[in-house]
Amino acid sequence: MIAVVNTYQEFSPENIHLRQVADAVKAGIRMAGGTPCEFNTFHVTDSETFASVGMRYVLPSRDLVADMIELMVEGHRFDAMVLIGSGDKVMPGMVMAATRLDIPAIVLYGGPTKAGIYKNRKVFLETVYDSVGEHLLGRITEEELKGLEDNHFPFSGACDTATSGNTAGIYTEALGLSLPHSGTFPAGSNYQLRAAKYTGMKIMQLVREDLRPSAILSQDAFENAMRVGLAVGGSTNMVLHMIAMAIEAGVEISFDTWDRLSRETPTLVKLAPSGPWGVTELGEAGGTPAVMKALGDLIHGNTRTVSGETTGELIAQAEIENPECIRGRSDPVEPEGSIYILKGTLAPGGAVVKASGVARDMWEAVLPARVFEDEEGAIDALRDNEISPGTCVVIRNEGTRGGPGMREMLGATSALMGAGLGNSCALVTDGRFSGATHGPAIGYVTPEAARQGPIALVEDGDPICIDLAGRTLDLRVDPEVLAQRRRNHTPRPVPVSRGYLKHYAEHVAPASEGAVMPR
Repeated sequence: MIAVVNTYQEFSPENIHLRQVADAVKAGIRMAGGTPCEFNTFHVTDSETFASVGMRYVLPSRDLVADMIELMVEGHRFDAMVLIGSGDKVMPGMVMAATRLDIPAIVLYGGPTKAGIYKNRKVFLETVYDSVGEHLLGRITEEELKGLEDNHFPFSGACDTATSGNTAGIYTEALGLSLPHSGTFPAGSNYQLRAAKYTGMKIMQLVREDLRPSAILSQDAFENAMRVGLAVGGSTNMVLHMIAMAIEAGVEISFDTWDRLSRETPTLVKLAPSGPWGVTELGEAGGTPAVMKALGDLIHGNTRTVSGETTGELIAQAEIENPECIRGRSDPVEPEGSIYILKGTLAPGGAVVKASGVARDMWEAVLPARVFEDEEGAIDALRDNEISPGTCVVIRNEGTRGGPGMREMLGATSALMGAGLGNSCALVTDGRFSGATHGPAIGYVTPEAARQGPIALVEDGDPICIDLAGRTLDLRVDPEVLAQRRRNHTPRPVPVSRGYLKHYAEHVAPASEGAVMPR
């Protein structure tokens, strides 16, 4: 009896095609002698909830996805499972469930769709978001904005950019939990449907061999996945999720692990929004196996995978079809990984920035703070032209506890970029950022404001010192002044008084600990 766990739903383009994918998986299971039983879990979709109260529910859904799968699979005593996921929180939630249950499991990613084309220009997710800000400032017409929106998604699937969901499809394959190349196959394509059928057939082989996630998800496997994510300029959200998945697997991953690997791992692919390449183009260039091949001896080749072959054996078969897309280590896009961990007096526990998306002029800067207590306040100020060039926009009370739910700040970053301030202003927050975010956006500041971190004490005009090369983020205020502010500080109450978010705020771990719920 094989559980087929699906995230099909009707209101998100990245999920709408998954009925057909599940049918192919089930056909493969039956062909190999198994009995598939499909059920659905949910996907609280990031792109449907940006800059709204609804975004508070997105990150908390990850752990609930894992819990829901556990309840169904353990409750009905399935022998194995195929997990069909689209979406940033769904994918790590499924990996967490696979690790926790430790029965034979394969994850199949729902896939990206090719970038849209409008007026001979590629249209990515962030193209549309940034254009909203441009339209509000009168830089493009309503007709042009509508044209970008209408041409954004030529088909079902995730946007063809290094969004958090697409990043998850890539790192899950690199972990060894998905069949080779399946993390970058276009959504609904014949390639994906063929992979779906093979996935159904392969899960029966895993049952016969009793190959479980615990034999796959080693420390080396996690480091492989992290290096691949760094090499392709993946979303900052993978930092959070990799820690959470590692906790379930009994593997030690922390901000310090990310910092070490980032310093050692070159960026070899410049995926949108930080570069010109779409995720489907990465797939055509050789996909995840080709990236691992390009990384060479930085990848542990002895790790096992659901394919039945080791990572090293898969790399030996890989081909780099487009060396302009997947660069070699001797000619990298950047000598270090795309994700930097910053520490300093503003972020003693660490902060995260996608350095590959930051213009070099903003790598080192001292900027006066303009402080907002939530994302909406910052968006309003940006849209009303109230933010001057050379400002550090600080958004606090958006962490795991203070939000609660640690919203993604894509509404704010898009407003910043749309206002033409991406090369002169920075945005610093204890909230998160989407994979579609680009520009000088520093998130995951820990401790967060609701846990009495220094970000709670910042006032308008305070100098914020950013040094990406030095990996530092400092608040240049006299310690005695900060001590006085702390004595006078009254924490903002958590803005929920009932329901799941209240429970979440009371129990969730900080971002630096994966934002996990108690196990």
